[in-house]
Amino acid sequence: MAMRKYCLLFFVVTCLYGCSDYKSESVFITGNIKGLGNDTICVYGVDDFFNFTDTIYVVDDEFSYTIQADTVGQIILCFNHTQTYPVFFDKRDKITIEGNVDCLNKLVIKGNLANESLGTFLWNLECMGKLPPEKRLEAEVDSFIHKNPSSPVSVYLLDTYFVKKAQPDYGKIKQLMEAMTGQLRNKPYVEKLKATIDLSEKAEQGKIVPSFSVPDTNGKKTTYTSLDSKYILIHFWASQDDESRFVNAKLREVNRIYKRRKKQNDKKELSLLGISFDVDKESWKQAIKKDTLAWKQVCDLSGWNSNIVGQYAIEKLPSNILISSTGKVIARNIEWDSLSVKLSKLLKEE
Repeated sequence: MAMRKYCLLFFVVTCLYGCSDYKSESVFITGNIKGLGNDTICVYGVDDFFNFTDTIYVVDDEFSYTIQADTVGQIILCFNHTQTYPVFFDKRDKITIEGNVDCLNKLVIKGNLANESLGTFLWNLECMGKLPPEKRLEAEVDSFIHKNPSSPVSVYLLDTYFVKKAQPDYGKIKQLMEAMTGQLRNKPYVEKLKATIDLSEKAEQGKIVPSFSVPDTNGKKTTYTSLDSKYILIHFWASQDDESRFVNAKLREVNRIYKRRKKQNDKKELSLLGISFDVDKESWKQAIKKDTLAWKQVCDLSGWNSNIVGQYAIEKLPSNILISSTGKVIARNIEWDSLSVKLSKLLKEE
């Protein structure tokens, strides 16, 4: 009987200790965002919490949320499926969030130094009046990263103001990454970014892109060298990607203009080549037919596992690369309004 009592006591103590440890490793978040009402907030994890997703339920503008974490981390709060804001935390943090639904980019987050430093940075930008010019903004981010080389906010600002640009300056991004501490550079996102930059340098402006041999809709192997044209715009897309399909409509007009401008016994000024990252042949062919794509289309049906992804450093869809007939990269992700201007300049220089 005494032995049973001791076993029961041991069990109770173990449970109490376990519960205490469970709470000690929790991050507690409470918030009050005026005007949010009874909405929901989507939660996405970053880096070590990459596969983490959840939903916060708001009641009368207020919410509370708990995360189990035994290390520093970051989540992204997504409001109305459009507006996002990061929250940085460490184990046992008690974080408060206050703000207004009309200014979700100006939340006041306390309880972790990283959140407060980001808030101060954004507030200082606000004090400049309207959003400063791009160069001034980048200079402010550059200064913050050099002054805060170990802060996770530095990675967030690098991603927001440098990486997500239409034409990222990878040389500058590498410089800013090198200013960070080893701990930050070992973060999964930063390691992946470095790998992406290494690939991008192989297909950056002025470099010669590798050739390829990919089947077209009839199964015939095709490469850019088989196109009789002075310049080639390679468009990377996929049938399931809505933005890709939207761009296809713009490309129809581009193709119509330059197809008409071919001179007799001369190369075309511009040819289009579509490379799809589809995995299903029928879906790919149906999209080509529905979007009336009258220029050469190729696909190896490997999706994002295609060798072309790495060879051409493709990070997102849709993407494009403008090359010469010899494979020299003229521009990456060129805007449609800039395409005709760029080509006119190139043709005059010949």
